[in-house]
Amino acid sequence: MRDRSTANFNIIYAALVLIGILIIIASAMNPDESDARIIQNGALSYNKGWEYKNNYMEVYEECTLPLSLDKKGYMNLTVRKKLGRESQDGQYIMYRSVHATNTIFAGKRKIMTYADKQSTFFPLPGSAWIIVPLKDSYQGKYLTINLHRIEPKYGGIMEEVILGDRADMLERILVENIFGVATCAMILFASLMLFLFAVMDFKATHSHKLFYLSAFTMGIFLWSINETHCTQLFIGNMEMVSIMTYEVLAMLSMPIILYYCNSRHRKVRDICYRLAIVPIINFLLINALHFVKMMDLSESLVITHISIFITGGVICYAHARAGAFGLGQMDSPLSDKGVIGFFILMITVLIDVFHYYSADYIDGSRYSRIGLLVFVLFLASDTLHNSLSDEIDMRKAEVYKTLTFTDNLTGLGNRQAYEQEVERINEREELLDHFVAAILDLNNLKSTNDSLGHAEGDRYIISSATLIQKYFGKIARIYRIGGDEFAILFTGHDSDVFLEMEANMFDDIMNGGRQDINFAYGSAVYNHITDRTAEDTIHRADEKMYASKNKYKHKSGTVI
Repeated sequence: MRDRSTANFNIIYAALVLIGILIIIASAMNPDESDARIIQNGALSYNKGWEYKNNYMEVYEECTLPLSLDKKGYMNLTVRKKLGRESQDGQYIMYRSVHATNTIFAGKRKIMTYADKQSTFFPLPGSAWIIVPLKDSYQGKYLTINLHRIEPKYGGIMEEVILGDRADMLERILVENIFGVATCAMILFASLMLFLFAVMDFKATHSHKLFYLSAFTMGIFLWSINETHCTQLFIGNMEMVSIMTYEVLAMLSMPIILYYCNSRHRKVRDICYRLAIVPIINFLLINALHFVKMMDLSESLVITHISIFITGGVICYAHARAGAFGLGQMDSPLSDKGVIGFFILMITVLIDVFHYYSADYIDGSRYSRIGLLVFVLFLASDTLHNSLSDEIDMRKAEVYKTLTFTDNLTGLGNRQAYEQEVERINEREELLDHFVAAILDLNNLKSTNDSLGHAEGDRYIISSATLIQKYFGKIARIYRIGGDEFAILFTGHDSDVFLEMEANMFDDIMNGGRQDINFAYGSAVYNHITDRTAEDTIHRADEKMYASKNKYKHKSGTVI
């Protein structure tokens, strides 16, 4: 079912993924950029020892700071803390900020800046930590955080400023979002297991569907782990993490579309082929807008959301057209579990979307991650079940083919297989150019059956077949086309190889004392002048065999 259209989209999507990776890598070249935004206003919660700009009064825990307005009407806030003389390597500063330009100084040296652009259309909610590694060169200097150009209509806040090592930061993240981290661990495990199953399934059925599901699940993991802020702690580049999140979201629907492009149901495949252009347009559009500085990637997130909802809606429509939402239908492209998983996904996504845009929710994808995981696992279950069924059907087909085209006594091809091979040779001119045919007829089989019994006659046939296979089994196809008659068809590039094996077999019979085998034999090489088809060559070999049989009918050995 994997045709040229799917292969083309595989190439296009792979190219876009490569472009996305290059964009992410390019963002790593600017370590001063970082992204931070939160959704709730509230009090600053500093450790004792921080000061804020208003005669640098000491700031105690859980106190509220007044934000002043400058001449342009922006709110500004500056806080600072003097670092100790101890080593600062391995130490970090971490805090949350929203809708503000963030600048951090160590003494007079600027070590990080980020301008948090507000969306053109509406404020974008969400939460992320700003995490900046410290260096030994900052010892004894004031660490100053400056939040400025905060628009009053959107508000701005900076909270939970923490100084500590990586373990302290990680502990804080885990305590605040243990549910999200645990979900990410489950998603990563599911992605890796799907990849292992995909490798095994591909070896058995050559299907790519589980690879697509594995890629889709890995995309969910990358997006989800960025939402927990763990990647910010270990990568240390906020801008890179932010861009990675947006690029992953832009590419997230690609593997699931490819999965459905390989659906068993023709209507689903046809619709998803048309749908495959949507993530391409979305990816190119948001990156083009970002490149020409018309929209930041965070601002174009709404475009990606629209693309994802279009994808989900069209896939729903495709399954509805295919009758997928009728539970218990035998020809449905989704099983009952798949339908249930799909509705669970839709419910969780709607819950998170409501919370996300109502701006009262820090983790904007908590339930969607669970819904996606459930849906993917249901799809994987269906795919594995279908692959197992396909494998059983393939094994049955192989057994039926063996029974249909194999001689039960010798294990060679039977007459039906022989006729099929002759037809194949006639259809391909390059096979005829070097075609050699040989016909072999056992002598004295009837007398052996009459005097020694059919069991001895069967052993005679098997011994003859074994001898033929010894010399021709690796270079030609051998068939038992009658009770005592065999055919050898050679289509290699050098007919001399066949003739050499033929001479070796005669030498074994004549000089090796093989008195138990006696047959008439004839062979012929395809002649471009006299032969038009493979049958013409076979006919000449047959004539030689009968001439040999009539002349030496009662003698041991063979002579052409």
